[in-house]
Amino acid sequence: MIIEAIKQAQRVLIIGHPRPDGDCIGAGLTVWHICKKHGKLVDFACDSPAPSHFSFVPNFEACFTEPSGVYDLAIAVDCADDLRVGKYIGYFKKARVSINIDHHRTNNRFAAHNFVFPEASSTCEVLFDLLYETGEIDADCAYWLMVGLSTDTGHFMHSNTTPHTFEVAQKLTAFGLELNKISDYLYKNNTREKTKLIARAIESMRFFADGKICLITIMDSDLAECGCVLSDTEGLIDYGMMIGSVDVAVCITEQKNAFKASFRSKTVDVAAAATVFGGGGHQKAAGCTVCGKYEDVVRKVVKSITDGMSF
Repeated sequence: MIIEAIKQAQRVLIIGHPRPDGDCIGAGLTVWHICKKHGKLVDFACDSPAPSHFSFVPNFEACFTEPSGVYDLAIAVDCADDLRVGKYIGYFKKARVSINIDHHRTNNRFAAHNFVFPEASSTCEVLFDLLYETGEIDADCAYWLMVGLSTDTGHFMHSNTTPHTFEVAQKLTAFGLELNKISDYLYKNNTREKTKLIARAIESMRFFADGKICLITIMDSDLAECGCVLSDTEGLIDYGMMIGSVDVAVCITEQKNAFKASFRSKTVDVAAAATVFGGGGHQKAAGCTVCGKYEDVVRKVVKSITDGMSF
């Protein structure tokens, strides 16, 4: 259905979520490339500045085009709900056909056609399953899909990695990918500025619930003093999860008039914690925005987690 919708459209808009991660960028560029191959006018937009640490990805400059006019087809990738479409929701709703491709179990099926598979490790895995038999996947698509598959599984270390995920990875590498080079770009390519921010994140760690909860905080001042931007906070939460006694890690980042909270867990359902604040995600990886003063936000976030913990 997706390929048929692309064939029937003249102008296509692909929308990813704010602060796009590797899965969002990989899925978006895959669809963008297929649209290009079919001779379509296509834009790929995210309501967020470009995350420079993904600049190694081929055709990265295609990301973050500003939409204009009316589109025949709008495709949202890796957006858990319509709020994640951000300021481009008007373009999405005005499109003649809308498609939602995602893997979050909290997805609210906001498009006319929804391809949402919560059992998948990533949106890139969903896309692979939808497109593989069509013959549309080529070496370029395989590269982008592998970026999403790797980043959303923590390079195949997270619990969302399934036997099928490895099957998808094997089929993608058959296109001639050099997985070690992709891995080096993704996980061994920090700038000195990002490394300073990592140090700040570790220094900021606070522990709750007898050390089972690790809270990391990054303020605007931390970003400025380290020479970083908001997208550089990607991956900081992993340093909390590396601590053996920690069950849940939270990274709180200062936003305009609010705080963004990202959750990761080993056993606790953090999607339930995120939904307290109108957010969502997966059982072991979720996020939300929390309004209020910093210490009040910390108290509320910690309570949302401990309410779901058994001691």
